[in-house]
Amino acid sequence: MPEKQKPPDKRFHRDTPEFNRIISLSDAVFAIAMTLLVLTIDIPAVPAGQLAAELAGIVPQIIAFLLSFALVAHIWWEHHSFIRQLSALEPVLVLFNLILLCGVALVPFTANLVGNTPNAQAAVLPFIGQFIFLSLLYWLMSMRAFSCNLFSSPIPESLRYNMLAEFLMGIVIVIIAFVLAIWWPVVGLIIIGAGIVLGPLASRLSEAQRYKLINKAVESEQKPEE
Repeated sequence: MPEKQKPPDKRFHRDTPEFNRIISLSDAVFAIAMTLLVLTIDIPAVPAGQLAAELAGIVPQIIAFLLSFALVAHIWWEHHSFIRQLSALEPVLVLFNLILLCGVALVPFTANLVGNTPNAQAAVLPFIGQFIFLSLLYWLMSMRAFSCNLFSSPIPESLRYNMLAEFLMGIVIVIIAFVLAIWWPVVGLIIIGAGIVLGPLASRLSEAQRYKLINKAVESEQKPEE
């Protein structure tokens, strides 16, 4: 009687060519999007005597560039930290990752809108809305990794809820910025800017706490074996 064949492993394990190609593509899209942001700043074509006045006129574009660059850099860092904890990728997670990259590639367009018309609701709302979408997608990627047990180290159940609350808190802040931008577009941008300053600090603290809880869980599992 012929032996039953096992279904093919659809996971792309770490240190395999498939895994590395997905990560290389992701880093390339982030790098290109961050580079294209500089093209959202207009180059003044005026005589030298009028250059100072023209540069003052493109200050909103420069601010939009810095804000967008910082946001994309923050998303890249979160993406890097997330991938670093995985032992493998699987097709649905790869699909989510491609959708995330699609949103990242669109950032130069929305940044250009904000740079040219920072007081316009029609420019600021798509800009903030895009980062709400990216935040929700990153949350879905994390939940998918949990459900498929893709993390290299075991994640305690309590820590999962802690990470979920952390993600939702970040999303709520961006949603608040979006709602306020309906009436005061600049206020929404200021909240996003403040989040850029405070977000990495909170992320750093939560990451340290995360590793502390993981190590504690690993130690508790090893004690009975001793």
